[in-house]
Amino acid sequence: MNTKSLSSQGHRLPATISFHRSLFHGLILLAVSLFPLFAHDGETNPSANSWDASRPDSHAPIHVMGDHTHNRGEWMVSYRFMRMDMDGNRAGTDSLTPEQVLQNFMVTPLDMTMDMHMLGAMYAPTDQLTLMLMAPFLDMDMAHRTRMGAQFTTSSSHIGDMSLTGLYKFFDDNRMRAHFNFGVSLPTGSIDHTDATPMAAVAQLPYPMQTGSGTYDVTPGITWLGQTDKLSWGVQLKNRIHLGENDRDYTRGDRLESFIWGALPLGQSTSVSLSLDYADWQDYDGADTALNPMMVPTARTDLRAGSRLDGGIGLNVKLPGGHRLALDFTLPVSQDLDGPQLETDLAATLGWQKSW
Repeated sequence: MNTKSLSSQGHRLPATISFHRSLFHGLILLAVSLFPLFAHDGETNPSANSWDASRPDSHAPIHVMGDHTHNRGEWMVSYRFMRMDMDGNRAGTDSLTPEQVLQNFMVTPLDMTMDMHMLGAMYAPTDQLTLMLMAPFLDMDMAHRTRMGAQFTTSSSHIGDMSLTGLYKFFDDNRMRAHFNFGVSLPTGSIDHTDATPMAAVAQLPYPMQTGSGTYDVTPGITWLGQTDKLSWGVQLKNRIHLGENDRDYTRGDRLESFIWGALPLGQSTSVSLSLDYADWQDYDGADTALNPMMVPTARTDLRAGSRLDGGIGLNVKLPGGHRLALDFTLPVSQDLDGPQLETDLAATLGWQKSW
């Protein structure tokens, strides 16, 4: 099996198809988000039309960011711990053995663990506008095997790309809310991590082991929320668009994400949720000249694209004093990767929030 035969099984969307897919999802979510403007039934009873932010299900599953806004003068701080486990390679929808990958590369990745610590702060200067600052720290380990059978692990730890996001609420009535998300990601993460490998004592690590994009990015999105007496739901669409080229002569591929969730209160303090998440990300442009694309598939800019559908289950607990605790797990329902590329097995998020 040659490189072409492996890559042909992968997921490489032409730019026009990707654009139309993004446009399609955007138009659907925009129509859904604007539906409340036309569905208003004329009720004027505040108790019937007001969103209840005190309910345990008024927040999305904890892995969804920028899901809610605050009233004027309110603050919220948060901490999230997220772990993602990846094990085994995939090209398209087919799993690959290490031996298959090593027919075309000198080294194959075997598995990867990524831990992310995320600190967040939110403040609402007005009832319509909430500002959100997010600061991640990433800790990653990737295990490898060479053609000669040697195994080794590379690691990287560093702050990721910080982001500042504005959430502008443009609708709040009939127990529904909608807001625009618009964020800017700053290149505070690293793109030049090195580690020891069997080939070099100090080697530039491939793209998945870098904690930042190296570029300023914009993250537009839109979120729609709804409540009834017995449950709540939400829909969110976000896009991450990388601007320009970084100092190592490449640009990460843009990423489209959509989230759909429903939550059921269990009393006054606890809720459970189910979610579906879809992500679509593209290949990179350019290349880091310090990386050898024939050595390992993680050094190939044309093997970075893919899409994944995840299903999730979550728990949200509202505590006295403005505290919230939340936990959720997401598992892939399907994934289509431009491979060889490591596939995701499980993601878990544990979070704490405090508002006042």
